[in-house]
Amino acid sequence: MYRHLRLVALGLSQVLLFARSPGYEPKPPIAALPAVRELIALAKANNPDFALAHSMSRVEQTRMGTAGALPDPQVSFGLGRSPERHVTIMGAGDSHLSDLSAALPGMTEYSMSLSQGVLWPGKRAARENVAHQGVKRSEIGIHETTLALEADVMTAVLELLVIQARSELLASQLNYWAMTEKLIKARMDQGESSALDAIQSMQEQARLKLRLMELDNQAQDQCDLLNQLVARDTSTPIELVANLLNMALPEPPDESALLDDLKKRSPQWLSAQADVQSADAALRLAKIERFPDFHTGLGITRSGSMPTAWMIDVGVSLPIWSKRKQSKAIAMAQIERNSSELSQNSLALALTTRARERARAWKLADTTARLYETELIPQGTAALDILTARFQNGGASFMSMVEALRALLEDQERHLEAIAQIHGYAILQHRASLDTISLNFGPMNTASSSRMSMNATNVVSPNRGSADTTSQKRGSMDAAAPMM
Repeated sequence: MYRHLRLVALGLSQVLLFARSPGYEPKPPIAALPAVRELIALAKANNPDFALAHSMSRVEQTRMGTAGALPDPQVSFGLGRSPERHVTIMGAGDSHLSDLSAALPGMTEYSMSLSQGVLWPGKRAARENVAHQGVKRSEIGIHETTLALEADVMTAVLELLVIQARSELLASQLNYWAMTEKLIKARMDQGESSALDAIQSMQEQARLKLRLMELDNQAQDQCDLLNQLVARDTSTPIELVANLLNMALPEPPDESALLDDLKKRSPQWLSAQADVQSADAALRLAKIERFPDFHTGLGITRSGSMPTAWMIDVGVSLPIWSKRKQSKAIAMAQIERNSSELSQNSLALALTTRARERARAWKLADTTARLYETELIPQGTAALDILTARFQNGGASFMSMVEALRALLEDQERHLEAIAQIHGYAILQHRASLDTISLNFGPMNTASSSRMSMNATNVVSPNRGSADTTSQKRGSMDAAAPMM
């Protein structure tokens, strides 16, 4: 009963360890979406990795219960038979006394003994402390699995939201190209535009439809990935009912806040601390293992009609080989302790560097997104409206309007990319990891493709293929660019 209470208290202490409120607690806005909360709950209930982490924790807790147990007592039974014996008593040199002789019959002896090993004071506590470090590491494993699972779900949702947002941008572009085609045909009726402008407009619409089909396929792949994370049928539909461009942006924290949060919640840092504590516990155990153990015993013997005899013994082991065994174990434990401390110091430097890099990158992405939102996109929209009105009245060329459209679309996509980066940093900090996350956004630079195709002044120009190739290369480079 006492040991069960200790295990319960240990579990509560670990819960309190990871549930304490840090000075800065990252809360990605994506985590507040009802669909995301439901997906995370399903992942924790169904994902086998999460169940495996809890199973390993139960194994370590059971192991702790056996670490401080005493050696099993030993019971032995004996049966002996003494042969018949002849006894002669001499007269001791007295001539008046004759020698006496007698025969002692054989007897059967029964014996029973009980012995118990007793550890040196403090050994049981030292062994329990070593096992306790294993339980603590298993709790850190649960903590790491939980953060990783939540981050994986939120990252997959973020990528799906980016795909949906880009689809909306391309759909808006497609509607604008349809309107432009009508303007071109109206000007062709007046003899003010050429058929080449209309053909180029129709080509761009066809390209946009192909890209929308690709994005729809990517969205289905992302839904399959989310269903895999929550361990359910991949055909289950996922409805997010959210627009990434309309979601609130998390405020960029400073370097000290990020560093404090990493040192309080990072599984890597918690594991490094546990390594040092485990090494300390192993060193204390190695030192106390030098001392001998004891054993006590109680035995009784009965022979025939003779009265029952008893015996008590106490023994101690002789550590005569301690120089070859215990001393080397202490030296090894000391080396492991020093190595763990050096690894922790190295990790502290890495945490500081990563917090500084992440703070700068987060702030840059936030500044970039706000610059696009407040200046570049409104200015590009106004310029496009003016050129469209002038083109309709014959005061602007078709290429000038296309260039304005290209610049606006490129700004919108860069704005979307910056917003996705900000949410990605928030998810990465929620995970409390030193790793970087590469968000699979696919071909971002749709506007570059429009610009390259519009620069081809002749439909059958031999340079058209190289322009399309350049556009594809730029798109693939943007898609392959890793995002922290």
